[in-house]
Amino acid sequence: MESFEIDKASKGKSILAVARIASGWLMLWPFFDKLFGLGFQTPAGSGMIDGGSPSSFITYVSGGIFKDFFDSLAGNTFVDILLMAGLLILGLTLILGIASKLTTVAMSLFLFIMYLIHVPPTDNPIIDHRIIWILLIWAIYFLGGYDRLSLKKRWDDLGIVRKFPILG
Repeated sequence: MESFEIDKASKGKSILAVARIASGWLMLWPFFDKLFGLGFQTPAGSGMIDGGSPSSFITYVSGGIFKDFFDSLAGNTFVDILLMAGLLILGLTLILGIASKLTTVAMSLFLFIMYLIHVPPTDNPIIDHRIIWILLIWAIYFLGGYDRLSLKKRWDDLGIVRKFPILG
């Protein structure tokens, strides 16, 4: 029975690692789509390199009690830069499995802001998939999802990471 539990825990870590990588891709893909206007969520010819604003989507999806606030942020150059940096950095750190502490906190904050863009959610009076995703990110962190399929060990051995453990 004990060996089954160990095997179960090992498989669980592997599944969480795949969920971490998939979450990273879900962050990295919109970066490329918004940068190049690949025709998915960002129409072709509307990418950032074409002069489009990556944050302009906010006016189409915002609603609820914070609508006016978020609409005022759409199209702002500073918000565009923050959004693109967040998508890129979170995508890469999740895929590579590095900087797990900062990534977990930053991803949670990013997803919570995305949740606030439309509060209350239209398909459920309290919760939406972003809140579930936040819970998943914390499960990945606490249950070993950074231990597999990652560069975590190499990252943790870097001098700067040993000097500043928050980077680990």
